[in-house]
Amino acid sequence: MLVALAAVKLAAICLLWIPPTLPETSLLQPVVIRPAIAASLALAQEPVASPEEGQGNATESQENIQDLNAREQALARKEAELRDLEAQVDEKLTRLRELEIRMQNLIDSAGSIQDEKMAHLIDVYSNMKPKQAAVVLQTLEEPIAVRILAGMSGRKAGEILSSVRADRAAELSAALTRLQTGDNGN
Repeated sequence: MLVALAAVKLAAICLLWIPPTLPETSLLQPVVIRPAIAASLALAQEPVASPEEGQGNATESQENIQDLNAREQALARKEAELRDLEAQVDEKLTRLRELEIRMQNLIDSAGSIQDEKMAHLIDVYSNMKPKQAAVVLQTLEEPIAVRILAGMSGRKAGEILSSVRADRAAELSAALTRLQTGDNGN
């Protein structure tokens, strides 16, 4: 008889910790403890049942235990699904990190290739006659022209700028000064 009463108490306590139905959207539900305490106190204060009543409680206890086992299995399945999902997320995160590293390497290599091409362009303009370089340089976009002039020796850049139209030479000199001083015109 005490075993049946203990099983009922255990079942009641377990039922209060597991939601009656597992919701689809929420994994964790709040647990209300006060009804659990009240139920266990009520069970403790019940008079000892006669043998006929004990059989009814035993059947209910078996049903409760079966229900608990079914819920435990469902919970175990959900936990397994969560572990699988976690493994998938970890795998995707690892692949994303690898892709990020590859992208950064590509960006770095593109930057170095662009620097090499700019160095080659600076070399080409440096080896041109100043008047020829000035004719071509004054038609280039300002940022490119400034980068070319910045890469040259001061003497060579000065020779080229002396052959550029006065208004364009002033613009390029101002932009070159901003570049070298780090002033953005503020």
